[in-house]
Amino acid sequence: MKIKLLFIVFFFSFYTVFYGQKLDLIPKPVKVEQIDKVYLIPNSIHITIDKKLGNSKYFIKDKFLKKTGIKPIMSIGNKHKKKNISLLIDKKASIPTDGYTMNVSENGVIIKGKSTNGLLNGFQTLVQIITAKEVKQGTIPYVKIEDYPRFAWRGMMLDVSRQFFDKETVKKYIDWLAAHKMNIFHWHLTDDNGWRVEIKSMPDLAIKGGFRGPDEVLPPAYGSGNKRYGGYYTQKDIKEIVNYAAERGVSIMPEIEIPGHSRAVIGAYPEIGCVITKQTKSVQGEVNNVWCVGREENYNILDSIIKEFSEMFPFEYIHVAGDEVNLATWEQCPKCIAVMETEGYTDTFQLQNYFFRKVEKIVEKYNKKAAGWNEIIKGGELSPKTEIFAWQGISYGIESVKKGHNTVMIPGQYTYFDMAQSATERGHRWAAIIDTKRVYSFEPIPENELTVQQQKLIKGVQGALWSEYLDLPARFMEYQSYPRISALSEIAWSNKQPKNWEDFYSRLTNSHLGRLANMGIAFRDFPPTAIYNKGNITVTLPYHGAIVRYSSDGKEPTIQSPLYSSAIQTKEYEKYLFRTFFNESTASPTVKVEKLPVANWSTSKKEIIKFSEIISETIDKSGIWYLTFNPIAESTANGAIRAVTLYENDKLINSYGAENALKFKLRLRFAIENYNERNSYRLDFSVENKEDKESAAKVNLDHSPYQEPAVKVTSSMIENPKFPFSLLEDYNMETYLRTDVACVSGDWILYTFKTPIVSSKIDVLTGIPNHPRFIINDGHVEYSYNGVDFIKGDSFDYGNASIFPNQTVLAVKIVITGTNNEAIMAAQDLRINP
Repeated sequence: MKIKLLFIVFFFSFYTVFYGQKLDLIPKPVKVEQIDKVYLIPNSIHITIDKKLGNSKYFIKDKFLKKTGIKPIMSIGNKHKKKNISLLIDKKASIPTDGYTMNVSENGVIIKGKSTNGLLNGFQTLVQIITAKEVKQGTIPYVKIEDYPRFAWRGMMLDVSRQFFDKETVKKYIDWLAAHKMNIFHWHLTDDNGWRVEIKSMPDLAIKGGFRGPDEVLPPAYGSGNKRYGGYYTQKDIKEIVNYAAERGVSIMPEIEIPGHSRAVIGAYPEIGCVITKQTKSVQGEVNNVWCVGREENYNILDSIIKEFSEMFPFEYIHVAGDEVNLATWEQCPKCIAVMETEGYTDTFQLQNYFFRKVEKIVEKYNKKAAGWNEIIKGGELSPKTEIFAWQGISYGIESVKKGHNTVMIPGQYTYFDMAQSATERGHRWAAIIDTKRVYSFEPIPENELTVQQQKLIKGVQGALWSEYLDLPARFMEYQSYPRISALSEIAWSNKQPKNWEDFYSRLTNSHLGRLANMGIAFRDFPPTAIYNKGNITVTLPYHGAIVRYSSDGKEPTIQSPLYSSAIQTKEYEKYLFRTFFNESTASPTVKVEKLPVANWSTSKKEIIKFSEIISETIDKSGIWYLTFNPIAESTANGAIRAVTLYENDKLINSYGAENALKFKLRLRFAIENYNERNSYRLDFSVENKEDKESAAKVNLDHSPYQEPAVKVTSSMIENPKFPFSLLEDYNMETYLRTDVACVSGDWILYTFKTPIVSSKIDVLTGIPNHPRFIINDGHVEYSYNGVDFIKGDSFDYGNASIFPNQTVLAVKIVITGTNNEAIMAAQDLRINP
């Protein structure tokens, strides 16, 4: 869908272009007026910048050269030179502080703003115009732009604790944010798994707390393996990066994780922690990770740390966290109990508030303001200067605002980019599956819940990229960031208006993905859709001009795989995989071939809809088939499903009579044992929409690629009642075994089949499904043909192993030869190939 532009006809140039060149600007400006003429960039172009923009001189020069191939002559001044480019401060401009105006005409390019950040935002827009797909190189379309941000706070957080990113990588990340007019880089510098900044008064924080592995104070974690892993930034590095960001209009807010998430601190300086007799675990399963509130010396330590942070970071806020504190630690600490008794506290949230009020005073002592996660508003009053980051949900942002705090909306359900982008991709799932479209749907201000005055306390919006799972594959940090940050930038910058996903997607795919690629970002491209019907696979491209490649052997397509160009005739559709490729380093997730839905519905009224569908063309082989009910969108997951029955030649195969809510995405198993192409198959079910709300879904029936023989699982490890061994017997790939403790050498898990099975390959997966967490690092798999004698198979590689039996198999065994250095261990159902 084309961008809607206002065209005015001013004939002040000799150069013309085709009517309506698309500029594809992201974020979308407030007002754009364009005509069908262009300014030709002279080879001897002069760029004049205001003296206040002097520190950004080389950034502007280098970026302009890189994008145009023309080396500009830079000068400082306050007047525009005809036929050239000027970026000038105009204190009288009637636009907000970070806003700008741009006028491209026969006289050249004039960008004006009230502030240097406004000029830099205008410059980023100029760069986007120059690099739009339909703009000829060396030209700039005549355009007038008036633009300013909706929110003053447009942030993105990067966790460098769980995975360490070097100085140059951080700089690139800041460059990419600046290109999207994101003005805050929230730098998560400390956590349980690494302290990443030099503190001269406490050198062991970085020297010891910055590394994990054998013989380190921190154990291996998050894929770091049995080797020394880590690093930290010197104060010289920090100052260099802070200056680098400032040259691009980006401020850096550092975060110190306190009082929880502090295993690295206590590993380096054990005396900072509580003295307890029984270990308790945080929500992530960490131990010894909480500052002792009752130890007065700790506040002197915090004073010295915060003092050094305040000297390194000129930004007005220091983020002091406060999330997910293991309060049970304080409940058994004599010093913490003594504080509670002295202060008359009745719960540990009050003790947390006691801690943060002390921290606030330290932060304010150094002329800074504190910021923290939304948990810190529990337990008592805070300084009105403290800014709250609402990560647990929109309702927590509402609560913060109603308590009078400046608030940044960062709800995990929309802006946590460690979340998986689809059901089959790597990443967390606890908040939601978050793709680019979901990010774009986010509205930061809940107008119906807040007064106009209260709404003003919502200072902006922010994304977060936690790095637990960024170790693999290569450049996964970039894949998880973009284009989701592109969508976030428009939420943060552009005026509120009815969101138009099609318009945004058009701008994104027509030009902006190319810009991301030119910036060197290995982003996540959009996948194709492959449908099998009547002997043909037909692929729908995700956007015009997309390059889709495929494989026909079940292996992931590569850049060398065949190019899809027309429908593929085959009956072996299950062996085909498809993937979009933008370039050698940028691709979409791989997708399987889907069959057409066997049913669908859409209604917005109270009613019962009964279905009786002939699905003989869908079922084409014996085996296990899964019927799934998939809401079209989160907002359409209303209603209930009941009486699901499958018939073969009018004889019952299986029936599920219980009522199930659509929102739970029902998944039902059917075994087809005697398929014949002459058989007739019928599916019956009913849907009741109980309210006048939209209910819409599609129903899919898919063949499982795996066998599911009856199996019994036993283990040397103690069973966790919440995640029992029986979860490894149900072949539900979303459930898994989870122990209460780490695995150790000598532990084992045994899968014994009721009857011997024939299989070409059995895959043994550990860890949480789609999460490389709680995996087995040291060990191997074994298999037995008789249940007594075992043959060694693969050793575990990043939690996975396979066996390739040449006889019928009676048992499969996981043999563990070393600890996984995690709080627990997890294992999954076997993937038993035919």
